[in-house]
Amino acid sequence: MAKNHWIQALLVTAIAINLMLVGILIVRHQVEPAGVIPASAKPGQTALRSEIQLQYQGTTQERNWEVEHYRKVEVFLDKKGRVVKTKPTGEEKHVRYWKGT
Repeated sequence: MAKNHWIQALLVTAIAINLMLVGILIVRHQVEPAGVIPASAKPGQTALRSEIQLQYQGTTQERNWEVEHYRKVEVFLDKKGRVVKTKPTGEEKHVRYWKGT
């Protein structure tokens, strides 16, 4: 009789543990924990830094002047300093050098 009592107690305990585990698995997918904040960034999106650079466009001769042409561009860099994207700002710079007669 005592042996039968232990088998029944172990069986009830095993069933109860399995029911609790199934309940935890079901609730885990249905309930969102309190204090969870949704991510504002898309997965795989990295923080980029940007800087303005002058990009050489070429040189022209105007009478006794040599004129170098540059345009300003905004360069986006990743964490390792590699160029990810370049966007023109619409500004241009011109540097004139006197070549003389």
